[in-house]
Amino acid sequence: MTAVEEQRPRLTWLFFGWSGRLSRAPHALGWAFWLMVMSAAFTRVLTVSKDHPSFILWALVFILAAVLSTISSLMLSIKRLHDMNLPAPLILCLFVPALSFFALFVFLVWPGTRGPNEYGRIPDHPKD
Repeated sequence: MTAVEEQRPRLTWLFFGWSGRLSRAPHALGWAFWLMVMSAAFTRVLTVSKDHPSFILWALVFILAAVLSTISSLMLSIKRLHDMNLPAPLILCLFVPALSFFALFVFLVWPGTRGPNEYGRIPDHPKD
């Protein structure tokens, strides 16, 4: 692996890794990506007739997308909390209906820690 490849984080880390830090823009783009995937799958489920053979396929695609997006969104938010130098258990705020929209808003606008913190040297990279 070259030095450039070692410096560039992989998409698997971005969407499914939990270590390291993530700044506001990649966090927002990750959430937007999953919102588009879920919207596309849900649209197909709604537009295909329940009698059509592809309905089951699209329903399974929607369920798979829902599971993957939930796990990925949690991992994105954990890394975002790390960038703000906050502990990962605060992710539970996303599961409280009254707090979830406020917590997501805070994740999107609150700036990260300048310089290194206990979760990594720089944002948008796994902890080394």
